[in-house]
Amino acid sequence: MSVKGFMPGTGAAGQPAILVVILHGWGSTAQAMGDVAEATREAWKGTHRVDTFVPLLAYHRSLRSARAVDVVVKILEDIDELVKIKPPYEHIILIGHSLGATIARRVFLVASGNPPGFATEKIFQHQQKREWADKVRRIVLLAAFNRGWQISPRLSWWYSIGFNICGLIGHLLPRWAPTIFDIRLGAPFMAQTRLHWLAYRRQQLASGPPQETSQAAGPATSHEPILVQLIGSTDDLISPFDQVDIVVDGNAEGSPSYFLIKLDKTDHHSVIRFTATDDDQAAAQARKSRFLVALTGTKRDLIDKATNPSLLIDEIEKPDPKVKHTVFVIHGIRDDGFWTHRVAEKVRELNKPPTIFRAWTPTYGYFAMLPFILPWIRRQKVEWFMDQYVGAVAQYPNSSFHYVGHSNGTYLAARALVDYPACTFRNVLFAGSVVRTDYDWKTPIGQGRVERFLNIVASRDWVVALLPKSLEGFRSFDLGGAGFDGFRQAKRDAPPEIAERRYVEGSHGAGIAEAQWDNIAKFIVDGQAPSDDAAGFVEEQCQWLKAVSRTRATLWVLAAIVILAVPAWVLSTGISIWACATILLIYALVVKFVVTRV
Repeated sequence: MSVKGFMPGTGAAGQPAILVVILHGWGSTAQAMGDVAEATREAWKGTHRVDTFVPLLAYHRSLRSARAVDVVVKILEDIDELVKIKPPYEHIILIGHSLGATIARRVFLVASGNPPGFATEKIFQHQQKREWADKVRRIVLLAAFNRGWQISPRLSWWYSIGFNICGLIGHLLPRWAPTIFDIRLGAPFMAQTRLHWLAYRRQQLASGPPQETSQAAGPATSHEPILVQLIGSTDDLISPFDQVDIVVDGNAEGSPSYFLIKLDKTDHHSVIRFTATDDDQAAAQARKSRFLVALTGTKRDLIDKATNPSLLIDEIEKPDPKVKHTVFVIHGIRDDGFWTHRVAEKVRELNKPPTIFRAWTPTYGYFAMLPFILPWIRRQKVEWFMDQYVGAVAQYPNSSFHYVGHSNGTYLAARALVDYPACTFRNVLFAGSVVRTDYDWKTPIGQGRVERFLNIVASRDWVVALLPKSLEGFRSFDLGGAGFDGFRQAKRDAPPEIAERRYVEGSHGAGIAEAQWDNIAKFIVDGQAPSDDAAGFVEEQCQWLKAVSRTRATLWVLAAIVILAVPAWVLSTGISIWACATILLIYALVVKFVVTRV
């Protein structure tokens, strides 16, 4: 067999064969999974021939730039070669450690084919369902990044430095981003994997619950494999809340296929070590014992060893299949978002029973001007939003989703529709939009991912006219003046699904002012856009503001004044060097306060 990392097992003639795929963690190697591979061969010794496939993956070099989707495709191709062995494998086991655990889950999902209605990444769109996917009986996850990693005070200083370096490279030099960058909380690969798993499980539940089997090698009437997750009690790399995906895995009350097992005296790296020094021998043997249960135990065995995931958190919102519609109401920059609750209230008032309408009004906190201009900071807010989106999809499995966004809130939805194929909305309303005017709405509408879109343009939105619009000529900033100039696709030959209303009287917050709350609610609930002569709208914009905005120079002039002109004037006054230094220091502190707090 030419596939690197493959080791055929030994056994008596005629013994059934098992293929065990073992994926190492980030910055680790195939050799590091030696204890896991050896324990796996021991598990079926005398009853099955156990072939192991332990590849050396691209991310064994911590800063290696390899996309997670490409790693998944390569593993799929290798398994395709391995299953050609005759006689065929009786069943297949997938095991992954750390980053490899996330990869293992996605390998299975892609091999199983796309569930109906699920939109996957472009690289997976032409992947066909593998016959061998039905033979996957168990997936064992060791110290998995199930929800994704995030930098937190809980991290040790060493891990914090490493993740910060990876994050910096990924945001500033995307083409050189390490694989681990794809596994951060809310990143496209992570959010898509979580949504893919939700879609897959719902497809399986619709076809009937899986039947009890005596052990992993036994027959199954459902294609859903048993998912067993093992986490260490002292893991200092990732928190339990990011290891255990509460809303996706732990929220499936009474799930017959998910089991969480805790390992005492175990950290992120020792979770795969089953041999140790004399002092740690007892803990290592206990880890091995529980791993073998995860690998071969019956469901009754797993229940006896498993921990209830709900014990990790005080309160978990249970899935509510009765909810048919959910609206996200997301605020913008320099805004605490209190108005979002008022809009949500109007939506609930307008909704007619028996249809149940829920509102989701999370906040990412006060967002000042300078962080807003930096693309990587805005992308982090998109990732925050997609983590919220996954939670809503898990909680409301039968719901359609709608969106109301203001200012930076418009950017979150627009960018999510570009980067996350599984992100869908029914009715989308933007006000004070900071999205580029050439944004492509026809594509998501044509794909059925957006049903109706309405953009509200204000008459005196100086914030959009003078700041985001000044950056529209620089595509890398990914900002624009659609809240002042409108979207191009809404002007010429616009399909009926794309609507724009000009001009709501007022400045940046005019589109979400109290006078517009009823209009917002009507569009979200009924898809009804305000008429051209609706109250609060005028026919023309402020002429001097239009003239100034056309120069697209306001931001650059302000930057030149702040950075060059004022310091130059202070230095030219002829006062002492110490006085100049004091004034410039105070000035710098004032500027820092303004750009980071205002």
